[in-house]
Amino acid sequence: MATYFGEVLPVSSRAVDLDDDEDENDDELPQTLPSPVLQWSVHVQEELNHSKDKKLSCSKFLLAYGIEANAFADIYLIKQSSFEQIGSIFTSSEAVDEAAGAKDSRRNKTCSIFRDSNDSSALLCMCKRDVLPEESYTWTKLILDNIDLSHAVITVLTSCSTGNYSSEIPQSQLQTPFLRCLKTTEYTAPAVCPALEQPNMLTGFPAMLMTFFQVQKYKAIIFVCYKENRFIEVANVKSFLKAALPFTIRTNQNTETMLVDLTEKHAIHDMIYM
Repeated sequence: MATYFGEVLPVSSRAVDLDDDEDENDDELPQTLPSPVLQWSVHVQEELNHSKDKKLSCSKFLLAYGIEANAFADIYLIKQSSFEQIGSIFTSSEAVDEAAGAKDSRRNKTCSIFRDSNDSSALLCMCKRDVLPEESYTWTKLILDNIDLSHAVITVLTSCSTGNYSSEIPQSQLQTPFLRCLKTTEYTAPAVCPALEQPNMLTGFPAMLMTFFQVQKYKAIIFVCYKENRFIEVANVKSFLKAALPFTIRTNQNTETMLVDLTEKHAIHDMIYM
């Protein structure tokens, strides 16, 4: 079990004279990043107002981070089961009129939180934006301050390029996509895929999440899909079917069609902005 999950912030190796550096930056004002704001739907906020610790109880928590993970959660969970959106995380604290979770909202919605209608303690979080390394701490703390994960089984899904994967096997011989996992000490269930080998590590938001989960002694596991192509592919999305998930996966005859449609839409979008 690895207790070190990765780097959250890039470390500069540039040798500098601190006095000179301070002089050069005297006229530069620090840029303040907008703080993330979590807004619950009206009925969930009422629940929290009557709760003792003002946190949403949770027994199962799945967080999808990245395009493949979000596509998987959308097609295999949201569209196949009875999930309701109960909250959203925004990058702006501007006042809004409509309740969080409204489908017609035009705000800068970057992260959506859903709850299983058949199990009020089962939560799904779909993070639809890249959380900058310097934002990772505030985003992680925001989630932990509002959701009680102390007794939850936590699963994180994300993806990464094989270009960032270190192995004795040549890159050209790696059979992609493939899964690797990393779990906290408290997560004792058998692994369904190989563990992430050293010197590989998590980075950014996933690294911060897993580090927090380890420190807080939460039961958490992360599954990383290593992919070759930067564009979304059906095989990459389906690779998460091999992961140990806290929710029951359901499929129907339209699942494959939805997968193909989704990848084609993303392909068109990527071609436009290349």
